[in-house]
Amino acid sequence: MLAGGLAMVVLAASPALADTSQATASALQISLVGGGLASSGTATATNDGTTESISGNTNPPLSVLGGQTVITAGVLGQYVRAFNDGTSAACAGVLGSGGTINIGAGGSCTVTPGASVTLTLGTNGLATITLVADAIYAQCSATSSPSATGSATLVNASIVSTTLGIPTTLLTLPANPAANTGLNIPGVLSLVLNGQTSSTPGQLTVTALNLSALGGSLASLVIGSAGCGPNAIAPPVPVIPLAGMPIAVGLGAVAAGTGGGIMLHRRRRATVRS
Repeated sequence: MLAGGLAMVVLAASPALADTSQATASALQISLVGGGLASSGTATATNDGTTESISGNTNPPLSVLGGQTVITAGVLGQYVRAFNDGTSAACAGVLGSGGTINIGAGGSCTVTPGASVTLTLGTNGLATITLVADAIYAQCSATSSPSATGSATLVNASIVSTTLGIPTTLLTLPANPAANTGLNIPGVLSLVLNGQTSSTPGQLTVTALNLSALGGSLASLVIGSAGCGPNAIAPPVPVIPLAGMPIAVGLGAVAAGTGGGIMLHRRRRATVRS
């Protein structure tokens, strides 16, 4: 009975933990000279420790970008997950037609490139400048420990100048760039690959490609923005509500006291008999 009383008190103090998590993803944003903006929107996932909620279009059609002419064919993907264990993952980017992008069971980004996708960046004299790739995407993951990691992948990506139908590769982009890799073509454009920013420990935003064109019809282009965290360990929730804690402790004390009294009474009777 004494053990039972103590167990009741311990049970009342035992916390039930639930980790929260969150993630966001955006496949493509295009800023045009003159103030026009075309965006694929943002997908968001949150989890309160028991239930995952996902909002936004994870596989938006190109029609959401409106009447822009930068990209006319390809696949947009912006997938997010927020799990019950305090982990989250995001994957976002652009692929050629026929490609697929998703988040696997372990939270990693799974991509199958399709045909090449071409994004027209503008003109430089008689030349048309384009970005050509099979796939460009960013991914991230975060835990409630807290920690966060991310990376960017560019599959067969390059900047091409075409004059009178003759293409010339101006710049071949690295497949797995280091964080915040800066590249530029003087007088034409500048790029940041695998851009990574963090506002707090356990939070990370990764942008696969951020491009600024110097002239032409395009002001800037952002491909694949994935954000994970911050995730957190939820405050302890007593199994017995705090309002009922005095009752639980009192019952434990009564049980312990009663058990102790019975044992003392039995010892006294045994002494008299002996």
